Amino acid sequence: MTKPLLATLVFSMTMAFQAAPTWAAKSLVLTLYPHDELADISDEKLRHDFVQPWLNEMREISNHSIEVIFKRNVAGITDIPYREMSPEDTHRTFSDATPPQPRSNKSVLLARDTFGINSEGIETVGLAKSGYADGIASLATYTALGHELGHMMKATHEAAELRYNPWRCETYVFPLRNSLRSNCYRYSDQNRAIIADYLNNTLRD
Repeated sequence: MTKPLLATLVFSMTMAFQAAPTWAAKSLVLTLYPHDELADISDEKLRHDFVQPWLNEMREISNHSIEVIFKRNVAGITDIPYREMSPEDTHRTFSDATPPQPRSNKSVLLARDTFGINSEGIETVGLAKSGYADGIASLATYTALGHELGHMMKATHEAAELRYNPWRCETYVFPLRNSLRSNCYRYSDQNRAIIADYLNNTLRD
């Protein structure tokens, strides 16, 4: 299905910090748009391999319910020719094509491969703007989705960290993915607090 990348990869964007506890009633709605090239991978497989670890982590952060919706075969969205575009253009095209929604809801385009070389000459596996509703994530690494969703809830590279599980591992939103390190499948404590605060503010009644 997906192949681990031997080179160091880059994710994108950031800002903000605050702390808060975690309970409430409104739901975070996450809409995932698997690219048409992923027709051979079922929604169940995508959920198990890429979404469920992130959901497990989110249960440690907030009591807000999370609804995950898969939408396939959406003209102008799931057929974006991302291999022919820069990462920034792919993100812009996806953001322009998705239906309007509050920033408290999130939409992510899932693609099989990376999104190409960025302006710094590094392969881009995801892109999102801090606090915004739309992002793109590659299945080339299992953590790209959680990484970009973290940015979309204002988590930052600066607050990410390396931990042990017991092997050296990268938390979600760690800026440079190194295949010699494992995945923590969790956010740092500081980014957990940022995300909890973001959800409590945006999903309040």
